[in-house]
Amino acid sequence: MIALLRGQLVDLSDDHVVIDAGGVGYEVFCHLRTLAALHEHRDREVTLHVHTAVSDDAIRLFGFATPDELRLFRLLISVERIGPKAALGGIGRKTAERVILELRDKLDSLSPGEAPVGPGPSEAVTAAVEGLVGLGFREPEARAAVSAAAAADGDAVEVAELVGAALRRLDAAGSAR
Repeated sequence: MIALLRGQLVDLSDDHVVIDAGGVGYEVFCHLRTLAALHEHRDREVTLHVHTAVSDDAIRLFGFATPDELRLFRLLISVERIGPKAALGGIGRKTAERVILELRDKLDSLSPGEAPVGPGPSEAVTAAVEGLVGLGFREPEARAAVSAAAAADGDAVEVAELVGAALRRLDAAGSAR
């Protein structure tokens, strides 16, 4: 399995990039925000954390800027009937509600990675908001929930912890309506 890809960015499309690593061009599907960030690095070396999806007819690579984004993606695809493309491109409100229900326990038990240096608070907040927007929440709702979660637990700089706390806040707000 391919877990990390480092090489020269040679092509950028609307849903994927091509990275030349050792003379081999790898097609890697990415979220729009990742694509926008990579656009500035055209013809330069880039590094992506990769999820390799193997199916009967293809091997597809999905790339992420940080390990936390990759972990969140893997949590999303663990939900029944959510495939890699849907998890990458966003989902509707009903599916997002199902994701909240199915991932509630998994997010509570998710332990922070053993990375020597984690993301700073602002990076984690940004990644958590992007994750919730990818789930189909509107950005103002997502930003408010993540900000409230970060303020309530100042020690939560892990993206998964912030997403979990924000999802619980959004779930409670949704059931109160």
